[in-house]
Amino acid sequence: MGVALTSTAAGAWYYADELLRVRPDPPEFPLTVVAVTGSTVTLSGTGADQPGLLGVHWPGGYARVGPDVRVVRASGTAGTVVRGLRAYPDTPAVGATVRLDFYAAPLEPAELATVTGLDVGEIGYDGPLGRYPATYLPAAGGARWVVHVHGRGGSRAEGYRLMPALHTAGYPQLSVAYRNDDGAPADPGGEFGLGWTESDDLAAAVSEARARGARDVILAGYSMGGAIIGNYLRTHGSDGVAGVLYDAPALSWPDILTYQAAQRGMPRFAARVAATAVRWRAGVDLIAMDQVTRAERLDVPVFLAHGANDSTVPVSSSDALAAARPDLVTYLRTDAEHVQSWNVDPDHYETRVLDFLARLR
Repeated sequence: MGVALTSTAAGAWYYADELLRVRPDPPEFPLTVVAVTGSTVTLSGTGADQPGLLGVHWPGGYARVGPDVRVVRASGTAGTVVRGLRAYPDTPAVGATVRLDFYAAPLEPAELATVTGLDVGEIGYDGPLGRYPATYLPAAGGARWVVHVHGRGGSRAEGYRLMPALHTAGYPQLSVAYRNDDGAPADPGGEFGLGWTESDDLAAAVSEARARGARDVILAGYSMGGAIIGNYLRTHGSDGVAGVLYDAPALSWPDILTYQAAQRGMPRFAARVAATAVRWRAGVDLIAMDQVTRAERLDVPVFLAHGANDSTVPVSSSDALAAARPDLVTYLRTDAEHVQSWNVDPDHYETRVLDFLARLR
């Protein structure tokens, strides 16, 4: 029993380290382009049949592949997948190694401007650690802005999928960086705050939006971006926040730790050990940020999307928040993987979001 307890504690401590440490890994490109036509690409490799409208990324280029997937089993091509292809703005060459991503948009604002034809640019804003970059998309006459907050280890491009539809509806937008992002200041401790510290960076971004003419804001959070927004509402309040868009949000770190502990074959109490380690090491109180157990404090309308096949953040947290606050939460529950509800049906997702926004005061 002593060995088991020690092993579990060590595993929980290691998991806490994995959560907190900023370790930017170089991207992997596990797929190979076998053939390209004017409208299709043939890919080989594990995951080439990942469902949905996705980006295909390789060093120096970006395109989109459609949700249409056809597995080829002819002799010599077993395991390859044919998908619809759109230059976005590039086309991969035969033999290139690539990866699929659910951002479905190039990382650079200038390239996003090229593929969308919109006036996308980059601005900077002053925050608690220095100067931070943000992607800016203006909209004529819009006084209600949308501020996108990406997930842990992600980038501003996570919000790009939704930006064209929101621009058409008249919303100026910022997709913001926070500490430890490329081009942004590093956290002094070299660790993620899991929403605890990053919420102050978000406050600075909201102030920038207001300085540029925003009357109020919609906060859009993806994965850990949901924890950042939740902690912003807890610490800075909801004044000037007209609503929230959540996609597979980290609503409850205790729920996430328990979920991940089970996937690692550890008992439930390992989640408590990991939460304690996070608080001891970084001063981050994961319990205080739990939006599910504090659902009664929610005072802004929320659009919540989450996929039942999410292997990163348990959909049960979103189920619980939606059940606790049906008066404020509009819930889109899909069959998608983590933060991919838009990818599996972009038109339906955007329609639901825009309907939600139109109902806000």
